[in-house]
Amino acid sequence: MQARNLVDVAIEEDPRAPCLWAPSELWPEFCAAIDQRPNRVGAVTYPEQDRPRGAPLTDIAARRP
Repeated sequence: MQARNLVDVAIEEDPRAPCLWAPSELWPEFCAAIDQRPNRVGAVTYPEQDRPRGAPLTDIAARRP
């Protein structure tokens, strides 16, 4: 399975996750597949996958102690 497919599967399994860690051995293949280069901290933006799906802070669930 290609790196981009693995990332897509992980996103489908947990679509509300704020970030996804990819193994370093798959990183160059994934960056090439989405035509992105890592920024200064080594992160890339996966097009159309990192857009918030709701209002700010709606993904935070607070429970009473």
